[in-house]
Amino acid sequence: MQTVSWTLAAAGLSALLALAPEPQKGGKDKKGDPKAKGPSSAVVPPLSPWLGKLEEARAIAKERNVPILVHVVLEGEEANDQYRDTILKDPELLKRSVFALVLVVNNGSHARLKVEVVVDGEKVKREVCAAYPMFEQCSQHQTAWGEVYTQYHDEDGDLKCPQTFVFAPDGTLSGRINTSHVPEASEIGALVVEAVTKAGPGLTEPQLVLVKKTLDEGRRLAAESKWILAWQSWAAVLAITPKSPYADEARTEQVKAQAGMQAELDRITADLVPGKAGAAYGALVKYARDLAGTPLDKEALARLKKADADKAILPEIKAWKLSAEADALLSEATKLTDAGDAKKAEKVVRKLLAPRFAGTPAQETARKLWPDIASEVGTTPPK
Repeated sequence: MQTVSWTLAAAGLSALLALAPEPQKGGKDKKGDPKAKGPSSAVVPPLSPWLGKLEEARAIAKERNVPILVHVVLEGEEANDQYRDTILKDPELLKRSVFALVLVVNNGSHARLKVEVVVDGEKVKREVCAAYPMFEQCSQHQTAWGEVYTQYHDEDGDLKCPQTFVFAPDGTLSGRINTSHVPEASEIGALVVEAVTKAGPGLTEPQLVLVKKTLDEGRRLAAESKWILAWQSWAAVLAITPKSPYADEARTEQVKAQAGMQAELDRITADLVPGKAGAAYGALVKYARDLAGTPLDKEALARLKKADADKAILPEIKAWKLSAEADALLSEATKLTDAGDAKKAEKVVRKLLAPRFAGTPAQETARKLWPDIASEVGTTPPK
């Protein structure tokens, strides 16, 4: 099963915090300062906007636990054109925008422009919107205009533009710049950083696919009462997304899986009584190994330690340990033989045929597999 760590899951959030603008006097980044430190050397990602409606974006944002950044740009006005040509292309804002679902909302229709793009390593030509080349069709940047206007226009019917919204993953308004002027890109970036920081690590689209797949696997394993593997599935989900509807399910189901693990541990240890102790001890050893890394691993080891100290079942436990040791030698000898290393295999077989392993199933098997060596040691098992 594929597992991930919290460190890896939080890497995206750490990267975003590293992009947070350093505080400057007046609350804005200094521009043109060669001494200013920041992520300017990092690769600038392209703007990949959401192509659907705002309500659809809200559903996806909640699912991925990411904020929504909405740029609303009116057609054919100087401030709006400036917003389009500066804010939407600002390198630092583009870096921060990858941690959000971005909508570019514009009601205009524009000419078509042919551009060359690389698809699967090959250059191909495509037609795009001349004003907003991140869209292939103007209808894509027009899609959410009606929703935004209906929900956020002023009482007098105006929708000030340009305008910027940042919504939290739960759909609540986290930040809004509604001045009809072009804001500083760093001001918008700070709103995105704030929203992401409050929400916690979000999911990329590939992570969302992995989370859903892992949840399905966890549900299947739980239905089959494979509690350890189910618990590990829920843990893998929580490592990727500690705060989301998926995390809520994983946390709830993990409690159920732990209860199932506890019941199985109790069932096994209940047989640590004279007459059953050997088989029960072997089952406990295996189950303790399987429980490694779960909340019950220490308890399982403690129960093994307690069994080792129980004089009433000690002879059966010793017999099981001797048989297990013989089984390990038989496995090693078989592997060496299969690998063609007869000399090393013979050495292990002779060790297995020693008197101390007399009566174990593994020694009996060894005598049948290596009769020549057994005849040298003695055809009759030593007493």
